[in-house]
Amino acid sequence: MNLSLVYAHKGETRTIRVNPFRLLWLGFLLALLLSSIGLWGVQQYRDLAQQQARLISQLDSLQAEPKLHQFEQQLRERYRGLALRVGQMQVEMTRLNALGARLVEDSELAAEFDFSHTPPIGGPMMDIDSSRERDSHLLFGLYQLEQQLGKNKKSLTALESWQQSLHLLDNSFISGWPAKGPGIWISSPFGSRLDPFTQRLSVHNGVDIAGKEGTAIYAVGSGVVVWAGTRSGYGNFVEIAHGNGMVTRYGHAKAVLVKEGDVVNKGDEIALMGSTGRSTGPHVHFEVLKNGRPLNPSKFIYRKASA
Repeated sequence: MNLSLVYAHKGETRTIRVNPFRLLWLGFLLALLLSSIGLWGVQQYRDLAQQQARLISQLDSLQAEPKLHQFEQQLRERYRGLALRVGQMQVEMTRLNALGARLVEDSELAAEFDFSHTPPIGGPMMDIDSSRERDSHLLFGLYQLEQQLGKNKKSLTALESWQQSLHLLDNSFISGWPAKGPGIWISSPFGSRLDPFTQRLSVHNGVDIAGKEGTAIYAVGSGVVVWAGTRSGYGNFVEIAHGNGMVTRYGHAKAVLVKEGDVVNKGDEIALMGSTGRSTGPHVHFEVLKNGRPLNPSKFIYRKASA
């Protein structure tokens, strides 16, 4: 069976005969082609969508990685700082324990403080649930420990200063001979005498202790050197302040072994006996003053070593 299509064009009539089966087959092929194109387009869209999702996921990962690295770095820095603080506190604890032990060794505090044992503490246990709260309490605990260490350090330092001041006060107690050994003797006493150069009556504010040149001269009490050098009439001269207005002087030395500002202990060698200045021979001119007033040094030379 054929279909005829008749149409007129410029006064002419034309007829086209079409086989309907061929027309149906052509339509089927056209529909199949369109369907294939549509399916291919859908598949391409899905592939593109999946690729886009993967790219977005990768982009998110790339963006999140620096943040994660930064967070890890901050966490490391935080715990490194905590470790440093704990280490510093351990050092301070060791130092304070040693200081405390040393302080109680030579005092009446030994019965009250025992640094060899952990101090007794107690109380009910309270669990902390969340790790965030644990971290918060850890930091707060470290802060409290640091503050307590600071207070203990100040207290022990004050106690140490107090003990040292008592020790210095005890050692600054003036007594004994400024020179020792064979051939040591008092060649000129304290008070009125004839001046060895003018032979006129004069006042002698110290005692002269004779000996061999180069004999060691010792501090008769702990204190601070306030003069170390030459002084008119005294030659090479050392003056020591012992506190509470007490001062000792040592004159005519061959050599001075200390300098101004030095802290000396009782019995320290401070000079060598000589005959410098206004002197007739090797000896040490020894003076003791209280608030600038000369005292008889003989009382301190023969004084007992403790008050």
